[in-house]
Amino acid sequence: MHPGRVFTRESILAEIWDTEEEYVNDNTLTVYIKRIREKLEDDPTNPKVILTVRGLGYKVDYEN
Repeated sequence: MHPGRVFTRESILAEIWDTEEEYVNDNTLTVYIKRIREKLEDDPTNPKVILTVRGLGYKVDYEN
């Protein structure tokens, strides 16, 4: 919905809760991003859709 917008890791984590509302840790986010990339990307090791913005978080680039 917001291509090009950078989503911080903290803002993504704030939206991820389990059924008991326990906070999901930072490593869990990394694993989920990796799994999503494996499904979406032609080459998950060189992502073109879900990009890491070092020190900030992630952004989605639909243009590629």
